[in-house]
Amino acid sequence: MKRLRGFAAHMLLLTILPLFLVLSIVALGSVAIHQNSMREMVGDRDLRAVRTAAIALSDPALMQNDQRLHQLLAGLETSPQTTVMLIDRSGRLVYQTNAVCGDSCLSHPGVAEALAGQNGTLYRADYPGGQEHVIAFAPVLAESTDSSPIYALVVEEPWAQVASPWLRTSLVAPLVLVPAVALALIAIWLGVQRIIRPLQRLDAQVTALGWGDFDAVKTSVGGIAEVQELQKALAQMATQIRAYQQSMHGYLGAVTAAQEDERKRLARELHDDTVQNLIALKQRVQLARRQAPHDPTFDALLADLQEMLETTMSDVRRFSRALRPIYLEEAGLVAALETLTRDTSHAELRIAFEVTGEVRRLAPEVELALYRIVQESLTNLAKHAHASSAHVSVAFNSSTLSIRVEDNGAGFHVPERATGLVVAGHYGLMGMQERAQLVGARLTLHSQPGKGTQVEVQIPF
Repeated sequence: MKRLRGFAAHMLLLTILPLFLVLSIVALGSVAIHQNSMREMVGDRDLRAVRTAAIALSDPALMQNDQRLHQLLAGLETSPQTTVMLIDRSGRLVYQTNAVCGDSCLSHPGVAEALAGQNGTLYRADYPGGQEHVIAFAPVLAESTDSSPIYALVVEEPWAQVASPWLRTSLVAPLVLVPAVALALIAIWLGVQRIIRPLQRLDAQVTALGWGDFDAVKTSVGGIAEVQELQKALAQMATQIRAYQQSMHGYLGAVTAAQEDERKRLARELHDDTVQNLIALKQRVQLARRQAPHDPTFDALLADLQEMLETTMSDVRRFSRALRPIYLEEAGLVAALETLTRDTSHAELRIAFEVTGEVRRLAPEVELALYRIVQESLTNLAKHAHASSAHVSVAFNSSTLSIRVEDNGAGFHVPERATGLVVAGHYGLMGMQERAQLVGARLTLHSQPGKGTQVEVQIPF
């Protein structure tokens, strides 16, 4: 089975993972931008309030009126967590809420800057719980002079606590996308496990069925009910096809037997008539060479004619052996295959032959079918493969006989199903498949363009 292929791979690699990454980046980025904007908003608000209060505090009359002073400074308290401090140049606290420093607060953030005539905001994150405080500070100048500040006004508060609750809630809104994507991933995973993978296993079973393995569809592929119903329908179809094929075996066997009988008749006629006539013609040529007057030109013509007769006799004998493998009948399958390999091999195509295991004889019709399969393989190899070397191996195991033909030729694309051989015009390979099925053997093809071809046939004893 092809690992994580097709729909599953496209959904996971091209859709779900990019979407998950984009949504995660958008969600986390939105949270970070939102928090930073809220932080700056609180800081700007406090700074404007502190500046306004510092201008008001520059009025000496206000500083001498404790009631008005407390009212003004209390107005800077936007929440119970807000700390307001008014500190003079000596570090003495004039006013403080939610005490954060002792008698001298000159070291508190923002105080030294305000007493130096500066105003601005600072952010401090070293508080327990990790809360970040915003500190706004401004100098209080004497109304009548441009001298150094007489007071430092500082307002400090945890900015996240004073923001609107709805704003704080909106921080987590983008994160809702993350569980949504997680649920989508779970749905895809369930779809892959319950639909895609069972369909892939079913596809592999259909491919095996196309090559004659009718028992492949009996193994459950699991999955949802619809997939299981589809497998049941395929199993029923396979049973019907198997019954039909078994009914056709008798017809195909009769056709094959008729073909073999016709081949035997032709081989007998070639051997008894054609070869004998050629022998007689050769003898007459030899007699003519001895009796004819000596003429170099005429002698050369007779010599050429005699050589052509010898070549023709050799070709006719080879044709006769191909039509009727006498070695198969007399010496058995191994001897016949060795002879076939030797006859097919030539200077440009070296074919090695190997036998392993204890040699055993099989039924005549089985040996003939196996011989024809190897014969067709070598014929295809010699005509189409453009190979320089090949190897024929015959292995006798305890329970099976395996014959393999390998070459280093051009190779080809093997169809997923046996019916694709006919569509691609590989009629010889289709005939090999049918011969194997007739005798209960299993034929497998392995080939890739540029990587040669391997044909293997296995049959149990």
